[in-house]
Order: sequence, then C-alpha cells, then structure tokens
Amino acid sequence: MKNLLFACLLCMLVCSCNSRQYKVEGNVAGLDDGTIVQLVPMSHDNESPIAEATVNGGKFTFKGEIGDSLPMPICVNLMVKDSYGVETFMLEKGDITIEGKATKGEPDQNGVINYTWDVTVKGSPLTDKFNVYKQRRADLDKLFNDYHEQHAQIIQQVNEARMAKDSAREKQIMETEEYKAFDFSANDKPLYESLSPEAQQSWYGKKMIDEIMPAGDTGQKAKQLTVKGDDGKELTLEDLAQGKKLLLIDFWASWCGPCRKEIPNVKKLYDLYKDKGFEVVSISIDKNEAAWRKALQQEQLQWPNFLDTMGAADAYKVRSIPAMFLIDAETLTVIESGEYARGEFLAQKLAELFGNE
Repeated sequence: MKNLLFACLLCMLVCSCNSRQYKVEGNVAGLDDGTIVQLVPMSHDNESPIAEATVNGGKFTFKGEIGDSLPMPICVNLMVKDSYGVETFMLEKGDITIEGKATKGEPDQNGVINYTWDVTVKGSPLTDKFNVYKQRRADLDKLFNDYHEQHAQIIQQVNEARMAKDSAREKQIMETEEYKAFDFSANDKPLYESLSPEAQQSWYGKKMIDEIMPAGDTGQKAKQLTVKGDDGKELTLEDLAQGKKLLLIDFWASWCGPCRKEIPNVKKLYDLYKDKGFEVVSISIDKNEAAWRKALQQEQLQWPNFLDTMGAADAYKVRSIPAMFLIDAETLTVIESGEYARGEFLAQKLAELFGNE
C-alpha cells in the first residue's frame, strides 16, 4: 500500500474545517537570500505548487487560501524550487511555524541540488499525528522484508528467467497464482474498497485508486496527451499515430540510467520495423532542458522527441521511468505497458505483430 498517501488520507479525514486560509512562517538556516521555496501537495504525481515565497535572512512566509479543487487540510511538501529534498507536513488552519536548518548538497550531473531538511513544525496538530504514522514506517519495512523472504523462491525464479533473457518464461511465471500472491500491489484494491465512500471520493482517495489501477493498462484505451515541438506546434496522440500501425510512447530522462540503457534496444527495433509502420515517440520528464538536449545530441535518436511541458507524464500517471507504452496506432488501444513494453518482451511482441510483413 502507498503508506504515505494513506497516512495523508487518514490525517485529512480526522479534521474537516470550513476555513481554507493558511499562514506558514519559516525561519530556516542554510537557505540563501533570494531562494524560492514552495508548498507542493504531497502525492506521487507532478503537482503544481500551492504557494511560493522568497527567502530573506532565512525567513519566509506563505499566506493565502486553498482553492476548492484541493482538500483542506492537505498534506504538503516544503521544498526549494527546482531542487530535490522535501519536508512533509499537514497544512491546516491556524498559524504554523517551521524552524531549523536546511543543508544544501552538491549539484548532481544535471545541476540539480538536493536539500536535506532538519526542521520542526509547530502549530499543526495533524502534523504531529502524521509524524506518528511516519514513525511506523520501520514496522512496515520489517513486514515488507519478511514478505519477500516468504516468497523468495518465486522471486528467484523470476530473476533467473530475467538473467537468462527468457522473457517467455518470465511472463509465464508472473501469470502463476503463486506470483500473483506475492505481487502484493494487487491486494491494494480490496483495502481501497474497504474505505468509506467519503475516503474513496476524497482527493487522496482518488490519487490512491489511480495508483492501484494506473493509466495505460493493457487493453485500455490510451490516454490522451499533448506535446509541443520546438516549432511551437502542439501534437495530440492522434497526430503522433497518424499513418502508423504501432506507436511506442517512451517516457524517459537524461539522468535515468535504465532509460538510456534501453535506447540501443529501441534503436535496433526502430530500424527493423520503421518501414512497416512502427513509430517511437520519446517524451522527457527532465527539469533541465539543457541536460535533455545534451542527451539527445549524445544518443542521436531518429524519432520524434519532446520535453514534457504539457502534462503528458501526468496523463499516463508516470511515477517511475523508463515508462513505455506500446499502442495500436489505429485503435489507440494499449497493447503492452511497463516491463512488457521494453527489452526482450518488446522485441518478441513486435516480431509477433509484424510477422512476415
């Protein structure tokens, strides 16, 4: 179960208040003057900030009102704009203070900085409750490890099939009842269904069902998306699929090692089938446009490439990359997704679909 989302949901349901106004005052050492800090709704999606503030002498203030589209109270991440590292707390009515320090790390290869937060949140009773849920994480981790130990044999079988590059055997194992019993994510749905209608229909409840039943599952109609080229022209999924038989949507980033490791396989398959109606569309979730363009130059991709500036990854509920979706270009139906849309699985599926054409 996505335990932080669940904890946010529980805390949110504890308090239902009419006031949607908030005020947060921060006094955090380690933040340079002029640094922009943000409050961003905590979820596994790419949420837009609720508010921004500029740091002056280590101090900043957020003050405003939560719109009707979001819950109040709401679980938020305090973060520096365009950086990694967050402090999560419950934003609720009343005056909230945040005190402590933030340690600025060295930039990564793409120039993105990670901040480590060591702060105390006061004036938010729900944050105190939320922190209790977070402290239970160690117990959940133990259960997780014990669970994997219990199913070590079936995990080993899958790993051996992967090492042998026997994708048919791997898929066969994953379809067994034993593996389905191990794949505990499938057990999230009954737990979700046990929640009250109020919880299910809440903002976080809807986030949870999106994770349990993600967009882009095999057999589903492909989600709509829009991308924008360097010429400023916007293209829809239909535009990208026009005149093609199969379309591979590849969400990636310059900093993602597994994404770039998959590129030679996609190049090989593209060369094999591009004249038969196979198209690839790569959509980068890079925050750093320069890093993305540098990677494009290095990789020399021969198919359409876009930087995701219009929410395509959100539409497909992309939370980890590489995220790949093989789509029937005529019916716009998802044929394969996830691990079945890359590597040897992708090669076998394309050989099956194109046959002896």
